Amino acid sequence: MTRYLVADGWNRVVGANDEVLFVGDLAVPSEPTTVRRWLGRLRGDVTFVAGDHDDGARRSHAVDARESYRFEAGGRRFRCVHRPDDAPPDRDGWLVHGHHHDMRPEEYPFLDPDARRVNVGVELLGYEPLSVGELFDHVAAGHGLRERP
Repeated sequence: MTRYLVADGWNRVVGANDEVLFVGDLAVPSEPTTVRRWLGRLRGDVTFVAGDHDDGARRSHAVDARESYRFEAGGRRFRCVHRPDDAPPDRDGWLVHGHHHDMRPEEYPFLDPDARRVNVGVELLGYEPLSVGELFDHVAAGHGLRERP
């Protein structure tokens, strides 16, 4: 599983100089040494939005563990958090989150245009990172999707 997630998923898609936004739950157990070991195997420059299983990432000093992150793409605003419930009620733009994985895809599908929400749990993405370009294309299409096509 580790080989698949790292080599066949992440590192096959992400280049050494790519910017990566990670929305939490990197390693269990979440100890600083485990987090540093995982990050050492992963390509890219990682911006880290901490999840509920990331105490070790917060303590590791290997990443700047943030609570949220904002960016714009194609004239749309995106806010990234780990848990969708942590988004401010007055947010503007789209919410990008993890946390629910594939446990509740009817409530938290990959793309929910009505709620303006994108669930980037690895199970819904085919265990590969999602590029900003692909994210934007799906959002622009406006179709609800249970999982990444």
